[in-house]
Amino acid sequence: MKKKFFGIICAIFMIGALTGCGANNNSNSDSNSGGNTAKIKGNCHAIECIKQITVDSTVSDINKIIGFDGELTDEKYNIYYWEISEDEGIKVAYYGGNKGTITADFDRDTLANSKVNFSRYSELQPKIKEGISYNDFKSYIGNVDGTITEKSSISTKYTWVSSDGSYLTASFSNSSNQCTFASGRVK
Repeated sequence: MKKKFFGIICAIFMIGALTGCGANNNSNSDSNSGGNTAKIKGNCHAIECIKQITVDSTVSDINKIIGFDGELTDEKYNIYYWEISEDEGIKVAYYGGNKGTITADFDRDTLANSKVNFSRYSELQPKIKEGISYNDFKSYIGNVDGTITEKSSISTKYTWVSSDGSYLTASFSNSSNQCTFASGRVK
């Protein structure tokens, strides 16, 4: 009886060991991050990581957020890069100071949202030149929040992508919340 019980325990252990049950390989797949289901290295997709990183974050802070060490790609301008997957990453440039400019690299198509509506884009264009706040801006494109794609100490850049592939990227001043720049391709 003891041999049979021991044999069953060994069999369960071997099945677990052979199937990798409980293994942690630090690769994630997350279908809730802008529709991107690619395998990633680290804790988050670029568009999720950038939300957690501030302009005051140190390289050490960012390493912890993303889940692995970034690579120093430019010593002169103190630029670091975290390659999260083949299609996405995070770049932080300190430019000799202690405040970073954070940029998310990603496949724009993963941000497609059927609620984004550019039918009022022609009305929005003159408002951008006059000065328009973030909330007023998004009211012209379906009241959908943009995806943060870049942060600096002076501005935050957002991107909107519609289901037909049209897109718009706009930068807003952190101090005035006014749109300072917008570009894209609207069909």
